[in-house]
Amino acid sequence: MADRERLVKTLIDLIRIDSPSGEEDAMDLEVSTRLAALGLEVLHDSYNNVIAKLPGDGEPVMLSAHLDTVEPGRGIRPVVDGDSVRSDGSTILGGDCKSGVSIVLEALTAVVQNGGGHRPVEVVFTRHEEGGLVGAHHLDFSLISAVSGLVFDGEGPASRVSVAAPSQNVVTGNILGRAAHAGIEPENGISAILIAAEILTKLPLGRIDSQTTANVGRIEGGLKRNIIPEQVFIDGEVRSRDNNKLDHYSQKFRDAFQEVADRYPEAKIDLDISNTYQAYNIDANHPTVKMITHALGQVGLEASLEATGGGSDANIFIQNGIVALPVGIGVRSFHTTKETALIPEMLQSAEMCQRVILGTL
Repeated sequence: MADRERLVKTLIDLIRIDSPSGEEDAMDLEVSTRLAALGLEVLHDSYNNVIAKLPGDGEPVMLSAHLDTVEPGRGIRPVVDGDSVRSDGSTILGGDCKSGVSIVLEALTAVVQNGGGHRPVEVVFTRHEEGGLVGAHHLDFSLISAVSGLVFDGEGPASRVSVAAPSQNVVTGNILGRAAHAGIEPENGISAILIAAEILTKLPLGRIDSQTTANVGRIEGGLKRNIIPEQVFIDGEVRSRDNNKLDHYSQKFRDAFQEVADRYPEAKIDLDISNTYQAYNIDANHPTVKMITHALGQVGLEASLEATGGGSDANIFIQNGIVALPVGIGVRSFHTTKETALIPEMLQSAEMCQRVILGTL
């Protein structure tokens, strides 16, 4: 069985390793060392994603999580408070996704220490997930033979299984106006910020419907208050679990940019919309769903099959023929300084993972 004390110690050890996106080497070394000590063959692909293999009998299963965290995530001071783990409030906790990594390591430890038969396991710990699933996009899928698996990167309890997720289009806009002195000759300037503001008023943003959202999350521009701002950068997105809606609202963005551009012929307005991952919708009767549901039942949990508005490495895995679904890792308030890991839920997730490895159907 999974061991609570060992699981918490692993989580704390990993949280204390700084690993913001693009700086995962120390985490890589730690998890690779732990996996090798458990008897797994540890490999790295050309992007330095960690791929580790444990031989067994039957169909292989992939277990995945990611190594990186968001900011502010340096010098994290984890606090164990009863059944929860949190930061001191000045940083994130890093439970996303170190709780997931810890769960996989604990399940593997329990299986190896207990001995006996189990199915083959392929562990995939990706890099730079938070920056746009970069590690998964660069993953060498020729090193993986599993066609089913679990992605330990879901918010909430272990019973929460994300069987549907959206496609995402990333929207970037660059506006070039004309600088001028704001007090002496403002009429000679073209304000890129004003152009951006006009565009924003025409965009469909927020919750559009049950399947679709859109957001502009970052705007950068201007130099000083006494200069008509010449440049603005806009960073946004459109997501939908329906690709027809994704296309429709992405076109709404194009139309809004073009309408404003037509009113400012002396300005230069560039827009790029590119897809970063594709939606998935997995049927409840799929073997992966049945595998997870059965393992959850073995630890006394009933699966909650849900649709999510977030993307994960699962989107990329499924695009490449591996139906690996996100499950909850006992963490709440991802990406905030209030992020909290609930130890009993982590333990349940580790025990469910152990049942999947044992492969008793």
